[in-house]
Amino acid sequence: MPSPRRVRLIALAVIAILILTFYYSGEGSSIQNQQFYKSTLEAMKAKEDAKQAAKEALKVKPVDVEKAAVPVANVATEEMEEIPIAGRTKMTVPKKQEALGSAQAVPVPASGSGSEVGSGSSSESETKKTEEKEEEEEEKLDAKTELNDILKRSPIIIFSKSYCPYSKKAKHILLEGYTISPKPFVVELDQHPIGADLQALLAQNTGRRTVPNILVNGKSIGGGDDIAALDQSDDLASTLKQYGGKWISDITRGPAKHELSDAQSRDVQIRSTNNSNPNFDPPDIDNSPPRPTPPTQSRCVKVHIRSRIVTVEGPRGKLVKDLSHVAVTFGRPEPQVISIELHHGVRKGVATLRTVRTLINNLIIGVTRGFLYKMRYVYAHFPINVNIEKNAETGRAEIEIRNFLGEKYVRRVTAQAGVEIVTSPNVKDELQLSGNSLEGVSQSAADIQQICRVRNKDIRKFLDGLYVSERGNIIEE
Repeated sequence: MPSPRRVRLIALAVIAILILTFYYSGEGSSIQNQQFYKSTLEAMKAKEDAKQAAKEALKVKPVDVEKAAVPVANVATEEMEEIPIAGRTKMTVPKKQEALGSAQAVPVPASGSGSEVGSGSSSESETKKTEEKEEEEEEKLDAKTELNDILKRSPIIIFSKSYCPYSKKAKHILLEGYTISPKPFVVELDQHPIGADLQALLAQNTGRRTVPNILVNGKSIGGGDDIAALDQSDDLASTLKQYGGKWISDITRGPAKHELSDAQSRDVQIRSTNNSNPNFDPPDIDNSPPRPTPPTQSRCVKVHIRSRIVTVEGPRGKLVKDLSHVAVTFGRPEPQVISIELHHGVRKGVATLRTVRTLINNLIIGVTRGFLYKMRYVYAHFPINVNIEKNAETGRAEIEIRNFLGEKYVRRVTAQAGVEIVTSPNVKDELQLSGNSLEGVSQSAADIQQICRVRNKDIRKFLDGLYVSERGNIIEE
């Protein structure tokens, strides 16, 4: 009996013989006689004929390339048809002669008409573009001519807009704060006929498109904030003279000063107290004995505000306060008045106006009169010992508090920068804290009081500690 492996090989051989027999006995041997094979050959031949005809047309008449190519392609497409193959796919083959005989010729439009339409539309667009370019060049030429005429009117030109607050600030400083000869010329771009073109030309020439734009001899020196900064630092006159040269004959500052007296420093609306009571008639003191005039100290201060950072300089020193976190706007409607504005503010925002006013007022008082806090030692049985030393590295005062409630623990406090701490020469068990910054003096006093707080005992009975007894100024009025 044959093995199973041999049986499988015999079965495979029989199947292969049967397949070959059916294939060669059927239509497979006559594949060249099948319809799809013939149609494929005819289609390939027609495609080659069309290519050959197109090449001959190019050689004979190079001008009529499009006319020769289009009819051939139409004929080729008209003579082709799609036939199904094996019931699934389709193949494109040439039509039979009977179908070609019944087909009618379709007129092909001339290629020249389409090109004429396209050329007409393109010529119109080109003419429009050239007209627009010519208009733009004319506008630019007009703007250049107008700008040259404006620059000839004065060495200092102020390009501004009537509704711009920064432009108003710059005009107020240059026209009212200074006497300049010749007088600066103002150009309101929003009222000028070609203001937009002038603004674009200024942006191209000076690199600054915003207003105000102050030009001195054709060179831009900045806008409203730049002019205000130069005015605050007293460098505006020298800058104008430097850029103007011989064309600016005279620059003198007006009578309006930006210094604030100590009597005017009690409120943000820093106004002169001489005009507070115009009906006041001073008494006649000609016959009274003369009084010795006490020694006075200059108490004029300078306030500089930029980017909501307030800098106050006075006879006692300089203080800086950063208010950039508060959304307020500072202004100077009058030479000795500072205005604080808040736009679209809610109740909490409006409440910050008085806070900002008080902060600036404290800065002015600090650089003119200073602040003085006095603290007293309070103890029932154990006397408090206080030792004051100055740190050589930081320069700040350091306080050591010993024997508080009889404890051996030494309490140490470092004072704020700019605060001086001394023991009172006339009063026993008293400290004096002085400085220009109210925040520094008060915070140092609070640190001393807090470190001596009684813990784990009844504070109604144990009242030991250091407490603030008096608040005032170093220079009393």
